[in-house]
Amino acid sequence: MVLSGSSNPPFPPPPPSVLKAVGSVSAVAFCVTTYHRSLRSFLPSSAPPQLCGSLLYFLWNLLLLAPRLLALALFASMFPCFIFTHFLCSWLLLLFCAWRSNTDFMDGDAVGEWLFRGTVALIWYFSWFCVAPGATRQRATLYHGYALLDVCLLCALWSWKAPVPPPHAAATSVAVVAVYVLGLVLKVVYYRFFHPNLRKEELRGVGAQTLRESDEPDGALRSTLSGEMDGELQFRSMAAVPEHDRAPPTNHRMKKLAENFYL
Repeated sequence: MVLSGSSNPPFPPPPPSVLKAVGSVSAVAFCVTTYHRSLRSFLPSSAPPQLCGSLLYFLWNLLLLAPRLLALALFASMFPCFIFTHFLCSWLLLLFCAWRSNTDFMDGDAVGEWLFRGTVALIWYFSWFCVAPGATRQRATLYHGYALLDVCLLCALWSWKAPVPPPHAAATSVAVVAVYVLGLVLKVVYYRFFHPNLRKEELRGVGAQTLRESDEPDGALRSTLSGEMDGELQFRSMAAVPEHDRAPPTNHRMKKLAENFYL
């Protein structure tokens, strides 16, 4: 018996699995955005990122991650036996690209460097991550071209075997590809209007510039920074440098990541 006052909602709520997936992708995009904001702290004389720029950064990461994961999920739903093959072949190709990028993140530790490259290849399977200086735009263009082609191929294979009417399958595939393209457009907008542009000397010479501009005598300052003076003299020497001229403490590897990201 149906009560006269009851009615079905016009739009049923999404299933919990969809909400969990959206929340997970949003969390990943948020983590990437906070990572980007942390790298900004290693830039010399760089203003903090604008809220609009951070929101745009989050949005284009979300619009690139979501269709990539959705294309993989659609492909895995129809070809569960081949998703591991796709991952392994893609990972090996991306590992080769990481090796050809001549990464030098582990400071001469060969085993650690290959572990780092393997991790980079795993990240590249889902999203772009800059790990080496030089030709960044060319590398990013090649990567996104490869990723867009892969998303199109995965969606096309799913449409071929999809248990839905062909027009619905085609519309779904086109929507997934269109969202990825929209993410690329927003990424171009971000890099055009919000991404800081620094020369190599500005980014890598911040410490040397601070030393040159300080009023401390060269010999005493060099002794202070090299650890050749005792603790009391170190304290006095650093106190002689104005606070606004002191170089902030830096993390070596984070600074290297910042150099790779912004050059």
